[in-house]
Amino acid sequence: MITCLIVEDEFAAQQILLQKIKKNYPEILVKAIIDNKAEAVEYIDNHELDLVFLDVQIKGGTGLDVLQSTVNRDFEAIFITAYDNYAIDALNENASYYLLKPIRKEEFIKGMSLILARIQAKKESAFILVPNKGVQQSIQTSDIIYLESDGAYTSVVTASDRFVSSKNLGYYEKVLNAAQFIRSHHSFIVNIVYIQAFQKGRSGLLILKNGDEIPVSQRRMNDFKEYFVE
Repeated sequence: MITCLIVEDEFAAQQILLQKIKKNYPEILVKAIIDNKAEAVEYIDNHELDLVFLDVQIKGGTGLDVLQSTVNRDFEAIFITAYDNYAIDALNENASYYLLKPIRKEEFIKGMSLILARIQAKKESAFILVPNKGVQQSIQTSDIIYLESDGAYTSVVTASDRFVSSKNLGYYEKVLNAAQFIRSHHSFIVNIVYIQAFQKGRSGLLILKNGDEIPVSQRRMNDFKEYFVE
């Protein structure tokens, strides 16, 4: 099942998109339909989603504002609008696709084919094998809070355990989803879903939802600033 959110403030447009999804893609579950920026950001940050449809003009802001304000950006984003001049901004904000109203069936199918292929590829890599005490331990990537380097080894930290892997941190930087796992320091990779707060200074400090504090090196500061609204 693929989980989806629609962010659209026009009732008619909500229903048209909902029907297109139900008719063509029964494997997609629309979890909610939201018409404003504040609720959309809160919902995205507190739910695991594969796909988000974002209208550019919504109550309280824009679809671009939603994308810029969310902490959890591990989802595909499709922008929908009647104004084609927003295309460059949308794509620059890592939108997966851009659809112009009224949505033509051929363009909708074309875009969805590309997006669903990306989502499937992500799901196929939802687990990693971690060499731990002579055993290949299977760990769901969404359970990983952060990874910490220990010389030639790596500690993989989840909510319930800490696994010591014989692979170095550079190996995990290559195999994990770069949109979700970001290197904050030469010794740490962090799952952005678990970031609670970001303290900025000459260097930075990430406060994670489990209470752990992770340093952010000076050269990595800009990688995290974009996830937090001033």
